[in-house]
Amino acid sequence: MARIQLDQIEKRFGDTPVLKGVSLDIQDGEFVTLVGPSGCGKSTLLRILSGLEAADSGRVVIDDRDVTGVRPADRNLAMVFQSYALYPHLTVAENMMTPLRMRDLTPVQRMPVVGPLIARGPHRDMRKQASDVAETLKITALMDRKPGQLSGGQRQRVALGRAMVRKPLAFLMDEPLSNLDAALRVHMRAELSELHRRLKATFVYVTHDQAEALTMSDRMAVMMHGDILQVGAPDEIYLDPNTLEVARFIGSPAINTLPAEAQGDGLLHVLGVSKPAPMTTTRQPVTVGVRPEHLVLKEAGRFSGTVRHRENLGADVFLHLEMAGLQQPLVLRATPQDAARIALGDNAAFDFDPADMLVFDAQGGRLRATTPAREVA
Repeated sequence: MARIQLDQIEKRFGDTPVLKGVSLDIQDGEFVTLVGPSGCGKSTLLRILSGLEAADSGRVVIDDRDVTGVRPADRNLAMVFQSYALYPHLTVAENMMTPLRMRDLTPVQRMPVVGPLIARGPHRDMRKQASDVAETLKITALMDRKPGQLSGGQRQRVALGRAMVRKPLAFLMDEPLSNLDAALRVHMRAELSELHRRLKATFVYVTHDQAEALTMSDRMAVMMHGDILQVGAPDEIYLDPNTLEVARFIGSPAINTLPAEAQGDGLLHVLGVSKPAPMTTTRQPVTVGVRPEHLVLKEAGRFSGTVRHRENLGADVFLHLEMAGLQQPLVLRATPQDAARIALGDNAAFDFDPADMLVFDAQGGRLRATTPAREVA
């Protein structure tokens, strides 16, 4: 287990800046997810942490030890990749023991036939370690199979087992669930979370999938344009984003954004409707963000739109509403009972509580509440 500190990490590929002075402090035993769109620098940051990539400037500190110039093998970090990278000709047990063989045995002791004869004790200990990890991951019955005989989820567990036998200071995971189908990804998210709780180890996880970040993390770091825009617990990032970029990226369906005008009279004028401003501001154009679950169907709602698309997800129905003055449809989450009364092409009236508004200035920065918002009569 380890505390990890990334201090002002910078990286360029040619003339292109990839990381722009990124700093992050990860506590011992924490599950931290680096989440962001493709090309934001999250995988490069993980590779710099592991030692597979060299930073142009900045420091990597693990348990108060500066490892910036230390080679990967001496950092004692385990990496799990998107590709499982299992040896196809070896059994599950042999794949899991490979890191121990490379670390603990001499070249002669690693030889297939001679090695187990001249180093029976070390080989027996390695088999015991692999067996213990297999029991933790519930893959004991697979130990004699080869990777080609395993499902995607089973291969992922073997890749995790190969990392676990080393007893590393921390686990680094680069989009390990990307190759799995949707149902198996959901299952493996729960498995990884449970594994983290059992091991009490430090996990640093990279993904572009916000659902993975929201469901598994103790904290998540939202990355864009080579920098970290916000770090916090999943609920904090979702409910209280610092910027419009973070608000738009986190949440599915994405947050609805409405053009508005702050008049300086304590009101926001949103598409012709007055709402109380939750913050003190001068007259200026702003953007109001409202999550789909905060839009409520109402017969006397002061907003209305034409239903152009319905997404029926069973427990929820998402209505896509076309509105004058908006380039993109507004998405409203409704119960199946409420949505049953509305057909495609119907006009749907709705409203929202001003307390649920997120307000952003023209540069995308958050304007935070300074007064309780009360609805206008």
